[in-house]
Order: sequence, then structure tokens, then C-alpha cells
Amino acid sequence: MPTSFTTQRSILRNVVLGGNVQLTLDELLADADLTYRGRPETNGFFQISLEKESDYQYAGKGTSFATEARLIAQSSAGEINARVDDYLAGWFLAMVMGNDAFTAGTPNIHVLTWRDTGEPAQVTNIYIEDSPGLKRKFQDMSCTKVVLSGADKGSIMAKASFIGTGRYTDGAMTTLPAPPTAQYLYGSDTIVSIGPAGSPVSMAPRVLSFEATFDHANDLFRSCGGGVYPVFPRYGNPLCSLKLVVAIDTTSDIRDWMMNQTLLEFKLVTTSGAAIITIDYPNVIIPKSDLGETDKYVTYTIELDQNAILKPSGSEVCIVTVKNTATAYLVGA
Repeated sequence: MPTSFTTQRSILRNVVLGGNVQLTLDELLADADLTYRGRPETNGFFQISLEKESDYQYAGKGTSFATEARLIAQSSAGEINARVDDYLAGWFLAMVMGNDAFTAGTPNIHVLTWRDTGEPAQVTNIYIEDSPGLKRKFQDMSCTKVVLSGADKGSIMAKASFIGTGRYTDGAMTTLPAPPTAQYLYGSDTIVSIGPAGSPVSMAPRVLSFEATFDHANDLFRSCGGGVYPVFPRYGNPLCSLKLVVAIDTTSDIRDWMMNQTLLEFKLVTTSGAAIITIDYPNVIIPKSDLGETDKYVTYTIELDQNAILKPSGSEVCIVTVKNTATAYLVGA
């Protein structure tokens, strides 16, 4: 058939990440440094963006149309949407937050906190197979935002956004890592506790859903003399936010906490098999709790932003603890 060709099904794409971070920009990691073969949704693609300038708006061409265009900037960006397992829970949040205090044991423990600086962001390679003709390692990729969402059934979902300098290297990995035996983390296993700071109590089974956002607002630093590629990705101002939908019972607890501006602690603990992730916001003041309807019943929607999630003196604004079998994240290759 002269007009036929082999189409590329998105379900056959491959994404490989994990392992080490780069020690220098433009570093091409060895295949052995990329250890985690993901099972992402099929619709998260990584793109190279080319910025051009032309003579379209300039006179002297003898025509109203552009006659030439030149490359002035290059960058990359991508998104991974996936079910959260024991490895990804730590890798995504370590990459976006910037600090991993690691303790080896059974299980291994990762305490993840914000790297609250203006220094260059941690970067790594991400290998993507979009088709037999598009197999590439994207270099200098930094994780700028992660959103975790969970509900009454099914896996916790992650939406992770990346930006990079636009550098990439074509070529296939010699051998793809085997897909891991994943321990997924489930929204139905998540206990949300709320109460006065230092003594939160379980709100189960009233919490219907949650959405926790970790946004480091990374940007691509450019300067004169930097050339076409950005000089480096850098951390911006870190932001935490949290959204909960909570069923109302016979009390007015959440309304009272809001009206009294009570200093609270919010803690989310997910235990699925041997995998555990704890997200702790030790100092929170509820700014509003909107009343609404969920499946014919009255609920509160609590939305906490950077003005409501506060940093205690001598502690962290948010502490994430992940227990799994993974070794330390953010180790240079």
C-alpha cells in the first residue's frame, strides 16, 4: 500500500528517570544512572522550544513578509502524570523540594524539605522513547512543580512539571530497566489529621479528597554572554498549598477553627503495604472554609495557600517523610 505507514501508539512510549542527578550542566548521564522505568499516563510529552526572531516587522525588505528567521533561544519542558508508588513519592518531591536527609535502614527513610535558596536547581537526565525514531535523553531537566491528589479510591496521582535548558542527546538506551514491582500509594489509605498545633487528631473518615501542591517556581536564568541555551535552571520562591474536601458532621469544628484563627497542624499519612508517606504542615491557619455540596451532602472545602501555611520558628514550613527501599535521592553521578 503506497500511502500507508506505521503509526505510533502512545501506549508504547517509554519514560526512564530516577537514579542520579547531574553534577554539571550539559552532562549526559550513563544508562546505568537512570534506574526507574515509569508507567506514566500516555499524554505527558517533553518538548524542545525554539525561539526565533525575523525581519517581519522591519522595513527595507521590499515586501511585507518575513524573508529570514534566526534562532535566538532554546529550552525544554515536559510533564509526567503518573500513579504514585513508593519510589516516585520520594523522587518527585526530592526533585522539587531540593533536600533529602537520608537514613538507611529497613525501611530506608527520606526526610524531604525545601531548599530555600536562589542557587541552581537540581537537574537530571530523563530518557524518553516517543517512537522508534524519537529516542532521546533530555539533559538539564529540573522539577519545578508537583501536585499530589487523592480521593476515596484508587492510587494517589502525581502531576510533575519539568523545565530544562533545551539540550538533548539522540540515541536509544542499550537496555531499558525492567518495570519495577511497584507498591502504589492509595488515597483510601490516607489518614488526614487536623487539630491544634502539636496535637492533630484523625479526621477519618470525613475527608473525601485532597490535593497537595509543591511549587518551587523554577525559572531559566539567561544573561548576556550565555548563548542560545539558558545559563542554568534556578530555584524560585517555594510555595506550598493544600486543598481538602471534608464532610460536615454534627459539630462546627472547622468553622470554629477558622473564625477563631486557631493555629493548627495538618498531617497526611498514607500507609500502603510497606510504603509510607507523611506530609506534615506544623503551623496552619484556615483562611476560609467554603460550604458546598458533594454527592447531595454538605461539605467544607478548605484551601490553604502560602499565606495560610506558616513556617514555625526553628522548624520547616512543610516536612515530607517517605519510607521505602530506595537509596538516597539527589546523589550526583
